[in-house]
Amino acid sequence: GTSSTDPEAVQIRFFEQPGIELTPVQQKEVEKHFFRQDFRRAPASELGDLDYPPRVGEAYAEDLLGGLDAAAIRERGFRIVVDYGYSAASAVLPLLLERLQVEAVSAHAVRMGDTAPVATTLRETIGQSKRLVNAIGADLAVVFDRAAERLYLVDELGHEIGVDRALLLFVRLLASNGRRGKLAFPVTVTSQVEALTEGSELEVVRTPASLAELTKTASQGGVIFAGALSGGYVFPDFLPAYDAVASLCKLLELLAQESRPLSQLVAELPESTLVHRQLACPWGLKGLVMRVLSERLKGRELDLVDGVKLFSERGWAQVLPDPDEPTLHIYAEGETEEDSAELEEELRTIVEDVLEQGQEVEARS
Repeated sequence: GTSSTDPEAVQIRFFEQPGIELTPVQQKEVEKHFFRQDFRRAPASELGDLDYPPRVGEAYAEDLLGGLDAAAIRERGFRIVVDYGYSAASAVLPLLLERLQVEAVSAHAVRMGDTAPVATTLRETIGQSKRLVNAIGADLAVVFDRAAERLYLVDELGHEIGVDRALLLFVRLLASNGRRGKLAFPVTVTSQVEALTEGSELEVVRTPASLAELTKTASQGGVIFAGALSGGYVFPDFLPAYDAVASLCKLLELLAQESRPLSQLVAELPESTLVHRQLACPWGLKGLVMRVLSERLKGRELDLVDGVKLFSERGWAQVLPDPDEPTLHIYAEGETEEDSAELEEELRTIVEDVLEQGQEVEARS
């Protein structure tokens, strides 16, 4: 598939049933055997068959419609802007919107024989969607990434809704609609999700900060929603994976029960103090950083299940190595923005010190 961050990059991704990505451990195991050439060469007759099911788009639409309150969406009479981001969703979503009687103005759809321009960035498409919302008086706009896995929202006033606020919006709507079940989030997501579910019949469960672990948890019984801070959302009753088309339809279903505009719903959401910083880190120094970090924080309350997570009376902070890039992620959330900044700075100072020492050692060797 196409990378969600770089339209010029093509990713090779492996899945296991029922559509869950391989965990980082499983991926490394596959890579180990591949690069060692440590696998049996199978004859062509044993490779299996490629199956191309007919009418996939229609079957997808029927399955998704079967799990929606279509009557409520039709009664609401939404008018929306959809930027397909040159994704394959442009071949499927119109089938759904027609059945749901949703009026849509579309942009950047893929047409037969078209070559998608590579110059269009996510920032540009969101900016265009803001202008379209104001021009046609739409209820909202949605922008899909190139893989049609993640979506980004704009309210009826033409204001972008950040991915952190959008995630809280889904939680708030699920709670106010009286939904029951578990909600799954990575450990790096703000603790405001717990605050929003207080007094409801929803339970928050936490997962390691990887898509594979999130979707694996989502596929287990009782989970009705999962999401992360990337614009990706999972509704496992339909598919335990990121799906922007399904996420949009579910969002319309939830909004159909609300009488107020989207901007007012977002304005009522609690403010998060979560901060996130990325630091460049050579692959060879990632292990050293995590080891030294845990040693320097020895004696304090730590969680080493996923990276290094520090707890204090002011909040928490966490350092996570990126599985795909030479990068480290630092997350921190305190009672106030000042607490968050101080917690982030404390861990960042240690990380930068270790990186500086490690690079000096490498330079001398």
